[in-house]
Amino acid sequence: MSILYRILDFILNRPAVPTTLFGIWLAILYHVSNSVSTEMPQMVVPQQDKILHFVFFLGGGVVLAASLRLVAKLESIRLLLTVAVVMGLLGALDEYNQQFIPGRSGLSLEDWIADMSGAIAGVALLRLLASKLKTKESSKA
Repeated sequence: MSILYRILDFILNRPAVPTTLFGIWLAILYHVSNSVSTEMPQMVVPQQDKILHFVFFLGGGVVLAASLRLVAKLESIRLLLTVAVVMGLLGALDEYNQQFIPGRSGLSLEDWIADMSGAIAGVALLRLLASKLKTKESSKA
């Protein structure tokens, strides 16, 4: 079994791992959301901030979905809807909070859409990774 599959197996089959990773993700979100604009990276690509929102929330969506899959035994549409609601609320709270940070603008619908898109893509990515792992495990048997 390759190292990638071992890591994937470790993350997707032990509830404490994705739950802990989601807690770390939340802490990073809090820190970044409360950073003043001078601490933020310079924009070098058009719409770079939307890309960053998408990618960051994709990661959060993956670890939240993995955690809910293992702890709450959610699957399919219930998993997708739960992740969408939780991440949608977190994205909205992030946007609301940013309006009070000096040098930041908040309440951006485009940022929130990027957040939601990333979170939903995260659920899709988790399903893909889990099916690849299941296929790999069944081919071993």
